[in-house]
Formats: sequence, structure tokens, C-alpha cells
Amino acid sequence: MDKMMAISNKALEFNSKETIEKEQFCLLQEELDYISKRSPFYRNVLRKIKIKPADIKSMHDLSSLPLTKKEQLQKHNWGFSCVDKKAIADIVSTTGTTGAPVFIVLTKKDLGRLARNEVYSFLCAGATDNDTFHLAVTIDNLFLAGIAYYMGIIELGASVYRAGMHNIKRQILLLKQLKPTGIMTVPSFLLQIGKGIREKKINPMSLSVKKALLVGESIRDQDFSLSGIGELLYKTWPLDLYSTFGNSETAISYCECQYKQGAHEHSDLIITEIIDENGKAMPDGESGELVLTTLQTQGMPLLRYCTGDITFKITERCACGRGSVRIGPILGRKSQMLKYKGTKVYPKAIESAIARVKGVGNYAIEAFTGDDFSDKIVVKVGCKKKRDSLRQALCTDIEAHARVTPIVKLVSMHEVDVLQSDNGKNRKLKTFIDHRTIKTK
Repeated sequence: MDKMMAISNKALEFNSKETIEKEQFCLLQEELDYISKRSPFYRNVLRKIKIKPADIKSMHDLSSLPLTKKEQLQKHNWGFSCVDKKAIADIVSTTGTTGAPVFIVLTKKDLGRLARNEVYSFLCAGATDNDTFHLAVTIDNLFLAGIAYYMGIIELGASVYRAGMHNIKRQILLLKQLKPTGIMTVPSFLLQIGKGIREKKINPMSLSVKKALLVGESIRDQDFSLSGIGELLYKTWPLDLYSTFGNSETAISYCECQYKQGAHEHSDLIITEIIDENGKAMPDGESGELVLTTLQTQGMPLLRYCTGDITFKITERCACGRGSVRIGPILGRKSQMLKYKGTKVYPKAIESAIARVKGVGNYAIEAFTGDDFSDKIVVKVGCKKKRDSLRQALCTDIEAHARVTPIVKLVSMHEVDVLQSDNGKNRKLKTFIDHRTIKTK
């Protein structure tokens, strides 16, 4: 408990906005000085634009620094490394689903930063050193999330066991035998576990689990209410649900507190920006691209990294006492934005609507370039019985929640499986398939 309190008391995020920004600027200066000397990529970039670390006089000057794009990280991957091979403790990777995978090197110090970040997140969600966590995430194959949560739980002083993401029967058995108080997993997998529990005629509330920290998929809509999958999760297993957001490239995560009005930035480890398509800062509540600058990173620091995720920020102090920036639910990927009859929409909004409708087995959203060069949206829903009432319910819910009326087709679940996996070529199933020849701007 003493260790947990010490970490909590050190957290910069409980300070005033002015104190947070002052400390962040000091850490930013250190980071700029470090990368200008140690990063081949940034040393070259800063030299070309004739900017020196000393030219950055305040946090307001951050916007004068160049943005770092995913394509640059893919093309010059090892040029971002600031350490030699001997200093590398671990190497993680992005999935590569949107292009070539990116490798991120972590030093021993970076692993400590990673653990501290997760301690902050678990404290946000009210976790204590008396908790035991059922960790149902991937921890191998160069994925960052699993190792981050594992190290964070241990650093918190709580207990953890690595259940992985296999075999629902095994998951349920472990939940009964080891009696965890919390579970850390992906929303869709938690839903599978919850359904498995009910199929066994077990009351999920008779189990010891009280809360779930969820990663990888948003469980909230823009107004912070539960999304379609969030509602379905809560009905299946009414746990205290916390949404988190993680980014592998910057080795960072954000987490909701008990008020669930946005996920908190851990201010001594990251600087959060939201920008529009022209790179201009967006005001509070206005959606744009999430841009991150790492702090206290040794192996592969990133300056104004464009994540491609669309969200918004809130800078007013939270009711929990934290003065740190919060980000809203991830609304979608920048590259996936659709424009339908003048309305901008992201596939996530359509997915949230689909999740609210009973009778859906699986689904895939397809985007095409229409004859007038606008986006054409086709939703294929896999179901056992092709009822017109189901199609009508889908159309109604999608129009109500996503404000678009796409073409809805009821097909076999096998047809959707083939579409999601690209006929078995993709290991990671896709619910959004982009056939557009011209992308919306």
C-alpha cells in the first residue's frame, strides 16, 4: 500500500493545468536536446528546418515542430533509434494491418516507464494492491499491450495471472478457481466469455470479478454513453467497465477514472494534441487527429507523432481531481473516414449501431467509390435467418446512430467470414473493407 500511495502522490496529473504544462515543457526540452543528439532521423529533420532545441521557448512553440507520420516511421524505422544494440532490452512491433509493421525498441528504463504508465492507468480505474487480475490479452508475438499490463499490475503490487486469449472453457475455469477481482481484455473477447458463462447457466455476478479494463475497441460513443458493444457487454455481464486507449509506437496508454468522462493522459510521460487536417490545433470537444509527443523515452522517442486516430480532448479539471488532459472515445481512423451525402461518418459509428440489433451473427462494412465519386457504403450482415424485419431494424438503427442509410444485405455467416479474412489470407479479421479508388478528404 505504501508503494502504491507513493506512486499516486508522484503523479503529475493531479496538479493544476499550469503546473502540468510547466513540468511538461521542462521534460520536452530534455527530450528535444536528447533527440537532436541521439536520433539520426530527428537530427537530420531539425537541421533541415533550422530549428534548435533552444528555439522552443514554451509549450506554444510545440506546433512549430514538424509532425511525424506513420509512413516516415515505416520508411526510416531504425533511424529513429537513439541507442545502440547493447542498450535494447525489448523489441515490440505494430501489427502491420495498415502497412509495413514498425519495430519499437525499449531500453530497461523504457520498460520502467511502461510499467509506471500502466500503474497510473490502473490507479485511474480504482485498482489497488489487493486486486487480482485475469489478464486475457496477447502477451507474445511482439505485442506491447500484454507485457505492459503485466508489468504494470506487478509494479502496482497487485496479483496477476496470464490467461491469454484462448479457450473460453479454460477462461471460465480460471475465473472460478483463482477468483480474480478484475479482468483485462478486449471487449469482443469479454463478450465471448460472458456468453460462455451464461451458456453454462452460471450467474456472472456470482463470480468474484467486479471490474473490467478494456483495450483495443471503444465501448463508448462520443457522448460517453455506452456504445452498442458496450451496452451488449453490460447486459451480458454487468461489470464496472473502464475504457482504455493504447498506442504501441509511443508505448503509452490512457484510462478512464470512475467518472468515465474521458481517458486521462499521464502527463509526465506524454503530450497530447488534437489537430485538424491542416495541422491546426482543435479546441476542446472538437474532433481531430490524435498527435502524441513522448516524454522520458530513451530508446525511440517520437515528436508529434500522428496516430491516425480521431478523437477530441477535454482540458478542464475532472471531478476525480486530476487536472490532466482527457481524450474522448476513439471515433475512427483518419484513413477510414467516409463521406455519405455530405455527412462524415466513421465505420465505428455504424458498428456501434449494428451491435444494438439482435439476430446479427457477424458483419462487414464495405466502402466503394460511387459513380459521382462520393462514398458508397454496403453493410453485409451474416445471420441464420434472413428476415426482412432484421434488415429493417438494422437500417433504422444505423440511420438513428450513424446518420447514414447504407445498403444493407443479409447474407450467410460464411460469406462474411470469407470477406473478413479475405478468403483466409488475413489472420486478423477485418470488419471494414475499403474498396475505394479515391479516398475522401
